[in-house]
Amino acid sequence: MKLAHAICISTVVVTLACARAESQSLTFEARLPGSFAMLSNVVELRDGGVIFADTRDKLFLMADLETGRVDTLGSRVESLSPAGPASQYKFPGWVAHLAGDTVALVDFSVQRTTLWDERGHPLAILPIKGVSGGAPVLLYDTVGHGYKIDYQAILGSREPGRSLRTDSIPVLRIDLKDGGVDTVAALVGPEYGDAIFGEQTQQAPKVFAPNDHFGVLPDGTAWVARGRENRVDWRAPDGSWIRGKPHEVPRSPVTQADKERVLAQVREQGKQFGMPQDLEIVYPFAEIKPPFDFALGRPGGEVWLQRPRNQEEAPLIYDVVDRKGVWQRQVSFPKGATLAGFGPRGAIYASIKNEDGRRTVGRFRLH
Repeated sequence: MKLAHAICISTVVVTLACARAESQSLTFEARLPGSFAMLSNVVELRDGGVIFADTRDKLFLMADLETGRVDTLGSRVESLSPAGPASQYKFPGWVAHLAGDTVALVDFSVQRTTLWDERGHPLAILPIKGVSGGAPVLLYDTVGHGYKIDYQAILGSREPGRSLRTDSIPVLRIDLKDGGVDTVAALVGPEYGDAIFGEQTQQAPKVFAPNDHFGVLPDGTAWVARGRENRVDWRAPDGSWIRGKPHEVPRSPVTQADKERVLAQVREQGKQFGMPQDLEIVYPFAEIKPPFDFALGRPGGEVWLQRPRNQEEAPLIYDVVDRKGVWQRQVSFPKGATLAGFGPRGAIYASIKNEDGRRTVGRFRLH
């Protein structure tokens, strides 16, 4: 009996240890006291400060979470040409860290990238070879490349009655020094269905259908999160691939409440473009939610996959996959917090919802 009891206790201890290893939560460290309308990603600077954009108020910001200080960088203008001063922006939408102390700000409106130092001084406009349409390059490594997902492949031809839609979407790598371009990955194209806008019917990607996500680490190692298989494939800088292992996660049906929430967001966003609020809108929806709807790479070699929520205000859960494509653990975020970035020394940044509905930046660590 004593032996059986000891075995039972040992089994429970091992089970609890495995559960702790497979599920982690975050320890809160600091947050900014201010509030912002809508945050882009958050990039950590070498001195521990952060830099990010408020994409609704259209500001480029630098902050110190220890002191709470927030500074606006450069100036927002209503009219700007691609050759305008590097200190100006119209729609700051994404931030990336390049080599050394250089930070890149992607301006969605004028479709250009400007370079800044970590003290917040504008340096120059980054000259990037124009390839595959005018959409800006969002992703960068620290060894001299920008990466662009070639959505032109699925947008169709400009010729009436002809479509160029393909089953895959190329990911282009652009050499920032000599302008050379090559293809480093291919994403599976989206699923389509009929969308209705008033009296017009057109094909549109299905909402909640699984999609592939692409990212790159500072050293040029790239990854592709495969939405249909729920796996992460890795591409080394020498071009060799590691195929990830699929991981099963709970999948939820798309509900009527999900559909109504999406359509309400479409109408709200359409207001700024003058869309009539009584216009009939019908979107194609998938029946089952995907295994993840967002993915972000951690500099040390992980990809965090954000699971869809069954309820809009529920806490978010992220599945963490290592550099070999193997699922490691899940991480639970506090309610109202969304992953926004990583620091090279272990910090995890989140966009946190304030009581007034606006957002702020918080810093956490795994425990």
